[in-house]
Amino acid sequence: MTTVLASALGAAPDLYTVLVLASTFAAVVLFVMAGVRILAGGWQSYEQRYLSEAERSLDAIYLTIPPQHVLYLSVVCFLVLLALWLWLFGRVGAAVGLALPGLAVPKLVLWRLKVRRDAAFDRQLVEALVNLGNSLKAGFSLPQALQLLTQEAENPMRQEMGLVVREMQVGADMDEALRHLYERMPTQDLDLVITAISISREVGGDLTEVFDNIAGTIRERHRIEGKIKALAAQGKLQAFVICCMPPAMFLALYYIAPGMVEPLYSEPLGWALMALIALLMGVGIHVIYRIVAIEV
Repeated sequence: MTTVLASALGAAPDLYTVLVLASTFAAVVLFVMAGVRILAGGWQSYEQRYLSEAERSLDAIYLTIPPQHVLYLSVVCFLVLLALWLWLFGRVGAAVGLALPGLAVPKLVLWRLKVRRDAAFDRQLVEALVNLGNSLKAGFSLPQALQLLTQEAENPMRQEMGLVVREMQVGADMDEALRHLYERMPTQDLDLVITAISISREVGGDLTEVFDNIAGTIRERHRIEGKIKALAAQGKLQAFVICCMPPAMFLALYYIAPGMVEPLYSEPLGWALMALIALLMGVGIHVIYRIVAIEV
């Protein structure tokens, strides 16, 4: 009897340990499942928002690339930068932090393409106004002049005006089609042109003279903007040099004296210092660009 009781008492701690381990395992599993569900929901929301923005960007520059490919390119850029920083520093935390901007690289490329396309459209607008004025002088109506412009102009003017003409052909009013054009290409010059067309259609007037005056105004403004850009080039170059100097010095010291810069990527205080440096660099570049950004 005594032996059986002692055996039971000796086995009790083992049973208690098993219950504790089982409870801990169940809690960990539930926590992981909840975390996975939260991350999956967050990723799904991020993916939908990212794909929606990518689709709008692709439509704006007339690229027929599936939006999912932009997301895949973002992940690939992140992995490539992660592998590069791991090879250079060998620190997972620092590599992940430095590789995160790679997720925005494809979107930045699309934004740059959109900016270049808008600039090309703005440059072609003067020639388009001259062609429209000549077509009106030759006896064409404004819709016919727009149709003729789609045959003579180059992209992106041809694409945008072609879309305007197709909208009018399927029953849209000219004001509505031009408003959609402004939503796609929200430039100050185009707003002036659309306003002039709307006023002329409502109250009458010589559109030929209006187009010539607007073309002359835009041409003169572009000339002044060119002078300002030439004068502000020095400030932009200074911002570029300021942006490049700290990374260049860091890489030089990393190869010349690695021990001097090792605390920057191996210690939490170093990470905070690098984040502060990046923030101050961004503020400085923003201030410089605000100073040299002169509107005409």
